[in-house]
Amino acid sequence: MGCEHTRVTTDRRDLFWQNVVRESLMALAVAAGSGGRLSPTPTGAANSPGPIDDMFDGRMAVITSLGQRIPIADIYPVFACSVATGSTHDRLVSADVQCTVFQIKTPSGEAYTIPLSQIVAVHSLSEELVSALEEQARQAGHAARGKALASEAPFGFAAFTSLARGEEEADGIDPQTPGTRS
Repeated sequence: MGCEHTRVTTDRRDLFWQNVVRESLMALAVAAGSGGRLSPTPTGAANSPGPIDDMFDGRMAVITSLGQRIPIADIYPVFACSVATGSTHDRLVSADVQCTVFQIKTPSGEAYTIPLSQIVAVHSLSEELVSALEEQARQAGHAARGKALASEAPFGFAAFTSLARGEEEADGIDPQTPGTRS
């Protein structure tokens, strides 16, 4: 009985977590498509002007079970509605799987299709950290080029790339050839 109770408790906790993640990602998808821009295709934040775009420059992300941080430029559920016709079984299965897989487009243009079960965290950068990273990137750009850093990559992605390079260099890893020491 103790082992069965532990398994049931773990299953409930996993289901609760997946519901939290699903609701969080659905809120982001609605925000990406706010102002009448929500559509069944991945266009939302990528094509929407306005202050909400700041959320979609890489500062919001999901962390996968493999530890990968996937920054969000746009997001939408792959299967966002239940099937209203068919047998009771078909309708129940449809309701069970709706909004459990999301497509996430990154600021650099990559697209990931990922199930809720592979998301272990929803991550965001604070305004203070964003400001500090922007200043660090600006200073690095001035030092490297003698002018302001002008990157076509959105701020969030550029900042993480810059930080990763700095960490690799501090560890003695050649950033041009990952996995090698300089």
